Amino acid sequence: MSQSNLKFDLVLTWVDGDDPVLNKKRAPYLQQDDIPSNAISPTRFNSVNEIYYNVASILKYVPFCRHIYIVTDGQKPKFIDDFVTEGICNQDKIRIIDHKQIFAGYEQYLPTFNSLSIETMLWNIPGLSDYFISLDDDFFFNAPAQISDFIDSNGNIIIRGHWRKKTVLKTKLKYRTFLHDVFNKTLQPKYTTAQMLGAEQVYPSNKFFEIHHYPHINNMHTIKSFLLDNPKLLENQIKHKFRDITQFDPVSLMNHIKIKQNKATLLPNLHLNYLKNDSSVPQFLQDLTDPSIKYGCIQSMDQLDPNLFDQVSRAMSKKLESHLPSALLANL
Repeated sequence: MSQSNLKFDLVLTWVDGDDPVLNKKRAPYLQQDDIPSNAISPTRFNSVNEIYYNVASILKYVPFCRHIYIVTDGQKPKFIDDFVTEGICNQDKIRIIDHKQIFAGYEQYLPTFNSLSIETMLWNIPGLSDYFISLDDDFFFNAPAQISDFIDSNGNIIIRGHWRKKTVLKTKLKYRTFLHDVFNKTLQPKYTTAQMLGAEQVYPSNKFFEIHHYPHINNMHTIKSFLLDNPKLLENQIKHKFRDITQFDPVSLMNHIKIKQNKATLLPNLHLNYLKNDSSVPQFLQDLTDPSIKYGCIQSMDQLDPNLFDQVSRAMSKKLESHLPSALLANL
């Protein structure tokens, strides 16, 4: 595959948890029994400028980006238009995609507040490039990226992670299911379990290839074809308003289809500049200037100590200042 002229779309999922309209829409569904607490934790829906750092990092470090799609529910980041009005990118670069667009034909499952359901439907974005990169709104590129980070010279997708046996995970899942059935204990969805379930749809084995928090390459045609060929599986996946223990990770599903087809190159994990809590701030700030660390993730920034929050905000603004709107910088 010639990489010289390749352009990929980058797809971000975003929600403004402070939006009263969204909170009003979500409120009636919070009365349901058996909703996992980690599926409705406020920090899952809060946004503290991470989306702008994400967009700015793409504009600065990802020259092969065609469009940036921001998938959201009737919302729009306050300063997103300023990227265009201040000449940081052209008018067509950033596109807002509503849930109604990606759930076209499946409107009965809206509204949804479920990241796994939303990510499962990204293939339905109108005009999406065949290969696209998906990333959460709290991700960012820490250093320049190349197409060869995602697709090799043979056209195989590059997946970074490691093989993991299912035995312990499946035992834990059975035990947790037993506690739910007998004692009505709420089941908390787990990212690793969702990956295992994604693999099991297509890759019968006692192991699966576990991935971590990176931007992930996706093949739109692959995931679309599989899901449309398995309509019951698709509907069972997207019917949940909030994350559910039975749901699979769509990236893991797509990865294991490619692994089964021998169209994937498997590589070890990369070091990630990962902000998880107050104690991780010093290392995070140091790693911001390390060009060998390609990706970063700012998790639950709203939970940081106020002083540490300010340190992170200043450091991110300094790193990405050339690609952040002045209107935003003035409000930081």
